[in-house]
Amino acid sequence: MQFHEIDTPALLIDLERMEQNISQMADFARQKGVDLRPHTKTHKCPEIAKMQVTAGAVGITCAKISEAETMAAEGLNDILIANEIIGTKKINHLIELAKKVRLCLAVDSEFGAKSLNQALEQADQTLEVVIEINCGQNRAGVLPGGPAHELARIIADCSHLKLRGLMTHGGHSYNEISREGIEEVGIHEGTVMVQTANLLRQNGISAKTVSTGSTPTAYYCGAVEGVTEIRPGTYVFYDLTQTELFACSPQDCALSVLATVTSIPAADRVIVDAGKKAMTSDPRGRAGQNGGFGYIPEKDVTISKLSEEHGVIETDSKFEIGEKVRIIPNHACVVVNMFDEMHGIRNGQVEKVFRIEGRGKML
Repeated sequence: MQFHEIDTPALLIDLERMEQNISQMADFARQKGVDLRPHTKTHKCPEIAKMQVTAGAVGITCAKISEAETMAAEGLNDILIANEIIGTKKINHLIELAKKVRLCLAVDSEFGAKSLNQALEQADQTLEVVIEINCGQNRAGVLPGGPAHELARIIADCSHLKLRGLMTHGGHSYNEISREGIEEVGIHEGTVMVQTANLLRQNGISAKTVSTGSTPTAYYCGAVEGVTEIRPGTYVFYDLTQTELFACSPQDCALSVLATVTSIPAADRVIVDAGKKAMTSDPRGRAGQNGGFGYIPEKDVTISKLSEEHGVIETDSKFEIGEKVRIIPNHACVVVNMFDEMHGIRNGQVEKVFRIEGRGKML
């Protein structure tokens, strides 16, 4: 079947581009001697995660227990949940999953570490953890240096926790406006992590894993000596935001939303059937200053506005009602979570349909 025969809105993957993206990041990790543990929240698809492992990834990263369960059910058995898990019900859920796969969890507080240890003690089970470090994003995580060392000492006293090392996410790179700025964030990300790991080691605490890396910073922090692991996610598809962050070009973007032109109500306005429920309302660029909610390369136009079911293109470029267009989304991760399946395209033909098994896994 030709891809333009697919009903819309639909999610497409350019298979050749995705395979190239997977290969390039795996090659980089091998060249730098670091482990690659890609974040699967981008694609939420066990089949694609297996492709990443086949290419060289040592395991995968998930954001939620339910995402990890989905991956484990399909045979992926080395999983980091890069998130804090709080609450008795969730922790018990986590412990059951840890009986089936090699599992590691992020912690960033004494409360989190001790409540987890208490539940594990009752279950007569141990679990590996990594300390999440705030390297500048100011989201979750303890500060590097002394605060991280203090939490590491607490974990060392927890009978049923084993400290694997440290992890961070240089998400503040998304605020940078130059390649040099992103490089600086990435190098700083790697450097403070290595320094903190060394501090722990100097005080007799093991920190084997030093895990870093968003997609924009992976190539920079992954080159810092002493970093042992990178965890990019969006690189598998890339998106418009990544083009803004100098991580790729539009030609590298493997994911697109196929939409149909349903109305041309004015000479300067075109309507497609992909709105917020297909494209996400995440703006293009930092704080949306560049405008637009998706890009159509063939027409060199952006989606100007979104409502729930409609995308509005303000342009005098020529379109025809019934025409189908491919839209590169601003944020691939959020878009994928809105669909049940992705159509893998090669040379214009649908070669494969991927089920998005992890869609909606929020717990």
